[in-house]
Amino acid sequence: MNVKRKLTLAVCALCGGALLAAGAGFAQTSPLPAADSAGAAPAADSTAAKPKPKPKPKKPAEATIAVEVINSREVGLTSLVAAISGTPDSKKIAGPLAAGKKTVAHLAHDKACLFDLHAVFEDGAVTDAQGVELCKDKKINLTE
Repeated sequence: MNVKRKLTLAVCALCGGALLAAGAGFAQTSPLPAADSAGAAPAADSTAAKPKPKPKPKKPAEATIAVEVINSREVGLTSLVAAISGTPDSKKIAGPLAAGKKTVAHLAHDKACLFDLHAVFEDGAVTDAQGVELCKDKKINLTE
């Protein structure tokens, strides 16, 4: 073999070995994501670890009471509406309720626990009471 041929074979062997070594090193690493056709970098991997969001502060539970509503009248109750004293926000808490029957109503309250009540009966009678402290007694007894 002549010297030129030996030199060419040596160079080819050296280049081939370098390519094999580079290929083996690349095969052991994760492939880089390809850029899109516009040449922009790919988006971050969605499975990458993301920082945990801060927990939202919990709202304090709204204070509620269970109030027994007793219809001691001889006629049925059409509706009983309650509002925290001094506020226009009223809520129907009972009705219809037959004469002599009772039910339980659950009411949210403020610190004072004072309520304004408005009852309407089947005979057309209306009863109003302001500033009733329901947290103390927890009963509304509707009478004649």
